[in-house]
Amino acid sequence: METFGARCIASPSTETNFGRQVLAATPDSNGSLGIAISEAVEVAAGAPDTNYALGSVLNHVLLHQTVIGQEAIAQLEMADDYPDIVVGCTGGGSNFAGIAFPFIGAQLRGGRRVRAVAVEPAACPSLTRGRYAYDFGDTGKMTPLAKMHTLGSAFIPRVSMQAGFAITAWRRSFRISRS
Repeated sequence: METFGARCIASPSTETNFGRQVLAATPDSNGSLGIAISEAVEVAAGAPDTNYALGSVLNHVLLHQTVIGQEAIAQLEMADDYPDIVVGCTGGGSNFAGIAFPFIGAQLRGGRRVRAVAVEPAACPSLTRGRYAYDFGDTGKMTPLAKMHTLGSAFIPRVSMQAGFAITAWRRSFRISRS
């Protein structure tokens, strides 16, 4: 991003009121997506020429992230291949939806059957340990309430982690084992 003129700042930062509050309370904070969102919303709200579009969790993001799965399908077609299983990381849902929804949509339209598997990091198990409830998408409670799987808007993982997406195309002839 910096190559194209952006200035990247680690969150929590000393550049926002919310970031300074977090650092004052927890100087060694690893941060979280919720903290970063709060800082981004604060910056956008203070700049008249800037808007902030919420990412993850919300429907519009799930839709535009599907370009990932559409691209995966196109590349697999070029390789004359198709997955049996599509694996996607969850958190807010946009990575999983981005990779899985186009495959699921193709299946619903009569295409090949694919198994979609949602996975989550042990450090942030919102699907398996969270609750489905209305919550804020950020730690500072600046965003609208949304119904989601949540560990609570104040949750901060004990370890630094980054969510992401992956596609795995396994042939049925491969053996999948648990360790």
